[in-house]
Amino acid sequence: MRTTAARTLVMPLFAVALLVVVPLTAQPGVPAQPGGPVEDSIKAAFLYNFAKYVEWPDAAFPGGEFRVCVAADPVFLKSVDDIIAGETIAGRAVTRQTPATPDEARACNILFISRGIGNRVDQLLTAVKGAPVLTVGDSIDFQKRGGIVTFVNDGDRVRFDVNVVGAQMEGLTISSRLLRVARRVTLPGAER
Repeated sequence: MRTTAARTLVMPLFAVALLVVVPLTAQPGVPAQPGGPVEDSIKAAFLYNFAKYVEWPDAAFPGGEFRVCVAADPVFLKSVDDIIAGETIAGRAVTRQTPATPDEARACNILFISRGIGNRVDQLLTAVKGAPVLTVGDSIDFQKRGGIVTFVNDGDRVRFDVNVVGAQMEGLTISSRLLRVARRVTLPGAER
């Protein structure tokens, strides 16, 4: 059964803008805890909501389901499981997978790559290059390494940067509604 906290985080993107202002701590005056359970829940909710505002080519769904892949610690996996349980995206059941090999990552629709997995970040990014996979990560240099969306801690809030050029190279189209709530957007020939 899904927890109440997880249920409240699953919402349309027009409300995801509220997540931009949700602090990482529930108590005023208490320092933020990057990587803690609240941050994990916020990032998991973002992953689910990103899917609603990105267009994939039809060939990206050979099995019919929408695959959210996660290369991260077990605590983050549970946060994602809580958010996506019983959900659908464009009529497709949402499943969570953990790619055991770089080749398995090519079958993902969204691939979250945690900074905590070390050198596997580059292996996974290389494996999905040229495939219609929305790569999301939280390492400082994720976009420089080829990632599309990067989570960033902005004060005590979770925000995200988007590389539209990288998305286009993978055959993905990102909605302007998602770009409006991004902290930073890299566009062809410019940065906003």
